[in-house]
Amino acid sequence: MLILIQMKGGKVKMEMDYQAELKRLQEGGNFWKPKVGQYKVKALSELEDTEDFIRKTKNEKMEEIEERFSQLKIKILVAGEEKTWTFGKGKTPASTYGQLVELATKNANQLKGVSFSVVVKSDGTKNDYTIVI
Repeated sequence: MLILIQMKGGKVKMEMDYQAELKRLQEGGNFWKPKVGQYKVKALSELEDTEDFIRKTKNEKMEEIEERFSQLKIKILVAGEEKTWTFGKGKTPASTYGQLVELATKNANQLKGVSFSVVVKSDGTKNDYTIVI
């Protein structure tokens, strides 16, 4: 995080806020990126919107374009550690988002405090998540 400081004579000086930057980096390391397998998970929060995933590609004219995809996050407890799990806001009941919405509807319309299993499969390029109660 940069801090702008107004100096005498109208000049602006930028300084790094190292404490804030360290905190941001440490929190960034708490994301859950599961490998293939089965995991016992407990939701510690409800679903929340988070920053969009941005994919930069080129169109037919070789111009750089950005594709934006909505994402959600949820704080979870997995293997005794608090993690943040982010995933795309899917459009089908089979998506991770759709499965978690269905799970919430079966638990008084909430996820916080709900325990479930996540089965992760992969085709080598894309992970597939199945929520099991």
